[in-house]
Amino acid sequence: MNQREKEILELEEDLKDTIENELIKNQTENKEVSIKDIKFVGQATWQDKINGKSISDNVFIVEKEIKEIDEEGKERITEQKNYYLGDKCIGGTIGENEIAYNSSFENSEPDKMQAVNELLERTSEKEIEAHSLNSLKRKEIAEVLTAHLGREVSEDEVEKILEEMDKEEIEELNEEKEEREDKDENDLSEKQAEKVKVNGIQKANLNKKVDGKETLGKRLDLEQYDSIYVVYSEKVKEVTADSKINNTTYSLVGMTKDGEARVLNDEFDMDKTVGNNASREQTKIRADGTATRDNEDLSVYTRKSNGVSIGCENNQGSVQMFMYQKTLEENENVGIQIETSQTPVIPIETREIMNRNKGIEQKERIQDEVEEHTEEGCNPKDVKDYDGLEYTQTHSHLSDEALNSYVTEILNYENVVGEEKIKEVFSENEVRDKLLREMYKNEGRLSNGQIVENVKREMNQDAEMFIKEHKR
Repeated sequence: MNQREKEILELEEDLKDTIENELIKNQTENKEVSIKDIKFVGQATWQDKINGKSISDNVFIVEKEIKEIDEEGKERITEQKNYYLGDKCIGGTIGENEIAYNSSFENSEPDKMQAVNELLERTSEKEIEAHSLNSLKRKEIAEVLTAHLGREVSEDEVEKILEEMDKEEIEELNEEKEEREDKDENDLSEKQAEKVKVNGIQKANLNKKVDGKETLGKRLDLEQYDSIYVVYSEKVKEVTADSKINNTTYSLVGMTKDGEARVLNDEFDMDKTVGNNASREQTKIRADGTATRDNEDLSVYTRKSNGVSIGCENNQGSVQMFMYQKTLEENENVGIQIETSQTPVIPIETREIMNRNKGIEQKERIQDEVEEHTEEGCNPKDVKDYDGLEYTQTHSHLSDEALNSYVTEILNYENVVGEEKIKEVFSENEVRDKLLREMYKNEGRLSNGQIVENVKREMNQDAEMFIKEHKR
């Protein structure tokens, strides 16, 4: 068997397990349904209705046998052929080969239905039969028997040879089969790892602490993996053949220490409410200590198990990764940049403000502080300006009311003898310009109150000197 056939066999066996689990729930004393064969047809591809990107999923024909016992105890056996898109049954056959789709599928998914019909039309019956579960299992067993018996065993001989084997020989044969599967899995892991490394455009170490306390793997509930890669969604099938292609730019791949790779699309839900120029913005703490609010992420995934999100932003050709959590009040993503192979080390004091032990209210405070700054046209450049603590601000943004109050206070300044010299020499606009220059120059160094006091003394001295010189 070649690698493609092994992958198809695995797909069919997985689907068989899924369907049989459902059948068990619905079995009755008088009715029993079993699977006779599963046939992989191929992949149907259609265009996403929103962004026009291609989406694919596997199509299978599932042949079932139904045994029913009527009221008189007579057994009746019928056969049924169903069509599956992924693991969802979308229809069956009427008569010989006429397909009857489920009404809900036919009415709501005409593009998918057309894609399935086109795949069935261009795929020959011979190819479908060659890729059937029964055919591939016979081929697999023939290869095991060939190695076991030391001679070439054809697929036609398999059934007869197995019938002639005793229990011990069959057990020995099964052990040899498992050893071959383990070897194939190891070979596949190495190939997968290489493909991930070739196609990966960004890598994050899941064992690195992301918030000053816990690792990225723990926060994402992915502790079974060693690292996580970002790949273009169109490349996921080069990692694992049966992977679904999501209609988003990037996908995530988990890699174990042993080099086993798995596309994680089934572990995450896509969050279409944010990123990719959506109306809802996200608050981001970046590796360089700055904070922004934007909707620049091209792909945002939310972990199904705990609601933590991963966002991927393309920043001038470099993919930046962020870990997000939602705030309670505004349901807005607040996150911190993830340290990757292409980003600088994120300081502990920056990571610490996202410490989970600080509670969900901490995310609210961070979001509020960053929003206050950005509304004033400022991207805060120091962790003290968005750490959730009121007393650590490096600067503040004045409202017009506060600024006018400071200007009036400076104009009405009285010197030691009670004279208001500043307003005699300087206009209101001149005082405002001077105050704003000093605030800009001393941003992060002095409080607003200290700056105002310094401006009072300096402008009073200038005013007194100007008056004195003009009296001469």
